[in-house]
Amino acid sequence: MARRKTRLKHLAEKVAKGERIVGMECHDTPSAIIAEELGMDLLCCGSPGPMGLMGHKSMATVDFEEQLYMLEGVLRGASSPFIICNMPNTTASISVEQSVRNAARVVKLGADGVHIEPSLGTVEHIRAIVAAGIPVVGHFGVQGERAVMNSGHAPAGRTAEEAAEIVKLVRASIDAGIFAALFEHTSVELTKWCYENLPVAVASLGSGPFAHGIFHVSNDIIGCSVFPIPPKREVFGDVWGEMRKAYATYFERAHNGQFPKPELSHNMHDGEFGKFESLMQ
Repeated sequence: MARRKTRLKHLAEKVAKGERIVGMECHDTPSAIIAEELGMDLLCCGSPGPMGLMGHKSMATVDFEEQLYMLEGVLRGASSPFIICNMPNTTASISVEQSVRNAARVVKLGADGVHIEPSLGTVEHIRAIVAAGIPVVGHFGVQGERAVMNSGHAPAGRTAEEAAEIVKLVRASIDAGIFAALFEHTSVELTKWCYENLPVAVASLGSGPFAHGIFHVSNDIIGCSVFPIPPKREVFGDVWGEMRKAYATYFERAHNGQFPKPELSHNMHDGEFGKFESLMQ
């Protein structure tokens, strides 16, 4: 039986009932198919895809076209979750008009909304995107796309002053219309306070259990990323190790003549080789 399409009202219903929302960063069709089968509520095609799968050393070099290409792969595998796509680098900051146009490209491909790492200077961009009818998830705490400005990826909100600055940005983004706030590697205390006091859904990515939604990154879940998996982010598999074993076995057997096996080859139909030899004379 096909699942119903998850919409904003369904996510709001879960929040109202106290039911946990489960989401995942997702960047490829196989992962999207599994997410669909499991019944995940929300998928985000984010910058960890181009980084973990394609080898970018930072989000600063991720191109919007790469992000959209991966989104198309996700959309081929999943349809019922609420699906959003990251707007990397300057796609949501150069001008308000350009930000809206870029967000429109995302939803034109079939996504339900966009994911943005705001600053106080880009809040008006969010306001315009929401005014255009495009839902926005705001990303706070550790903001990979602002790693240079923030001097790295250190856990966020661990001092009172820093936590207050994050709340200021979150509140400005809520005023601009975001429907959810995703906190990455922020202090448990700050995330819990936001969960208990802010009027939007709060999701945790490495920010503790006190949230309406729990989020994780597909590459990190399965232990398969060229980008170092952040500390204190639980890994549930070793796909990288399994790949290494499989590739090593293939290489060894191909090198020493054990692969391919004769029985795995294709043969001409009976009598055809003799005809072929005649044709070659």
